[in-house]
Amino acid sequence: MTADAGLVRDILDRIENGLAACGGDGVAEVRERLAAQDFSDAAFRMPAPAAKPVVRVLDKTLKALKAMDAGMADALSAAAPALHWAQSASYSDDILGEGFSQNYAWAQLVGGDGFFAGDDFQLGLLLLGPDRHYLDHYHPAPELYWPLTPGSLWRKGGSDFVERQQGEVIWHPSMVTHATITRKQPLLAVYVWTRQTETSARLCALDETAKA
Repeated sequence: MTADAGLVRDILDRIENGLAACGGDGVAEVRERLAAQDFSDAAFRMPAPAAKPVVRVLDKTLKALKAMDAGMADALSAAAPALHWAQSASYSDDILGEGFSQNYAWAQLVGGDGFFAGDDFQLGLLLLGPDRHYLDHYHPAPELYWPLTPGSLWRKGGSDFVERQQGEVIWHPSMVTHATITRKQPLLAVYVWTRQTETSARLCALDETAKA
C-alpha cells in the first residue's frame, strides 16, 4: 500500500477518535483545530521522503502500538516510506548527550513537510530511541502529546518525572517547559501544535549557556 489522502485521513481519524475516547486537557482544543483543517483530496500532497538514523526503531514501536490500535500501526507502517523525518536545527549532541542525534526525529503528517499543509497547525510523530533524555524545552505553541508506546517518563514545568501510560494524553500549555526520558522501550508519540507554530522549540540549556 502506498500513502494517499485516504490512508492519511484514516490515520488522522484514528488519532481524533482515540483522543476523544481518552479525553483530558487539551483534547477539545486539538479536536476543534483538527475540524478546521482542509484534509480534502485537493489539499493532499506527497512530502519529500527523508530518513534519520532513529527510524531503525520505528518497527519496534509499531509492534508495541499494535496492542493499542493494530489498525493505526498498520496504517502508519504503510505511510512510513513517505514520511519526511527532521530534527530541530538547534539540537546537538553537545547539549543533549552523545548519540542523541542518532536517536531523535519528528515527522509531520500535517504541516509544512506533511501530507496536508495545515493552517497554523501541526500534527506529527515524535520518535525517540531507548535510554534518552530529551531535555527541558519550551515553545509558544500549545502542545498535546499522545504516547503510542508504553514506559516513557515525562515532566512539566520542572516537576518530577512521571511515567505515562500508552495512550495517555499529555498537555503542555504555551511556553511551559517539559522534558521526556525513555528507557529500554523507544518512544513513538503523536504530537500536536494547535497554534503559534511558526516558532521552533527552544532548549532551556541554551538559555543557561547564554547567561553564562
